[in-house]
Amino acid sequence: MTDLLTSTTRRPLAIAAAIAGAASAGTALLGCMAIGLAGWFAADAGAHGDTRDALRVGADAWLLAHGSSLRMEVATISVVPLGLTLFCAYLTFRLGRWAGATSAVKDGRTALMGTTVLAGVYGVIATVTAVLASLEIAQPNLGRAFAGGFALAFLAGGAGAVSGSGLWLVWRPHLPKHLLAVGTGAASVVLLMCAAGSVLVAAALLLDFGSAANVLALLHADVPSGLMYTAVVATLVPNAVLFGGAYLLGPGFVVGSGTLVSPSAVVLGPVPAFPLLAALPDEGATAGWLMLLLAVPVLVAALSACLMLRRFPVLRYDVGALRGLAAGVLGGVVFALATGLAGGSVGPGRMADVGALVGQSVIAAAVAMGVGGLTGGLAMTWRLRQGRTESA
Repeated sequence: MTDLLTSTTRRPLAIAAAIAGAASAGTALLGCMAIGLAGWFAADAGAHGDTRDALRVGADAWLLAHGSSLRMEVATISVVPLGLTLFCAYLTFRLGRWAGATSAVKDGRTALMGTTVLAGVYGVIATVTAVLASLEIAQPNLGRAFAGGFALAFLAGGAGAVSGSGLWLVWRPHLPKHLLAVGTGAASVVLLMCAAGSVLVAAALLLDFGSAANVLALLHADVPSGLMYTAVVATLVPNAVLFGGAYLLGPGFVVGSGTLVSPSAVVLGPVPAFPLLAALPDEGATAGWLMLLLAVPVLVAALSACLMLRRFPVLRYDVGALRGLAAGVLGGVVFALATGLAGGSVGPGRMADVGALVGQSVIAAAVAMGVGGLTGGLAMTWRLRQGRTESA
């Protein structure tokens, strides 16, 4: 009775969702504009341009994080700073969770309507920002601004609303166990591949730390400018991690037209002076032992299958093998598709083509992680059967 009275006295979800959508979009946008303004003062103490230019740079960065390309006179910038995207998604998730926890959410239909309101408000703010930030020499894409803002808010805000309202706890027991198991295994595959990509990028940077330091030294930046530059680099770290994962899958990625970075070969031309690019291997034939890195996705899928079956144990070999296979293939395909988010155009000419070879990566991931998941599923099922026999 108390829960019923509490539910009926709470505000409608649509109102809280609208507040959450405006707050999440506005907070991140104002933060980017504040950083842009601080960077403007740090760079030349306001000697060039005015505050509107600095605020516009911050707004453009926020729009790029939502997939809105920026068309300029000499080039179109379409690369998405995924670090900033993840921050916006996390902020939207938290505010969506607040909306769900403080509102009357009766069922999934109510949650869907509230999520749509949240995403709609977010998308409108992104569109208005794109209109206000538009100049003849730098024009954000209005359609992509709305679509990207709406999609991010719908997914992140919707997940937050469902979590905060408690609907997930109601729905979860009714979901098929096979679906939960495969979904958990696939999520584990994606997270472990991100971890593997992070280790690869960090190791490559440490091995060629001198080159990265030289790039920073050539900028002759003071402390405030250096901090701003570091913040820009940080927003692109997830992009580098996904490129590292594409490298581990085998097909690799390109850093400009006519280039290739993969375990089997490295073909590079001139690359921009950017610290993260110091992690790129030397051009030419690669060492034979690097081909061993192709085993990493197989091991990742096998480990994920084992972890999944520890949480959702089965004793039949066919079920364990099928769950491992499905989790490996699904997680691998999702991760390979995610590598496509890391690329885009970063400049004129050959730098208009930067990114992973997504089509080849999807095939490589499905095969390698399918094999790994199948092997891990069989191995863990055998281990569970042995444990049951020993306990008996």
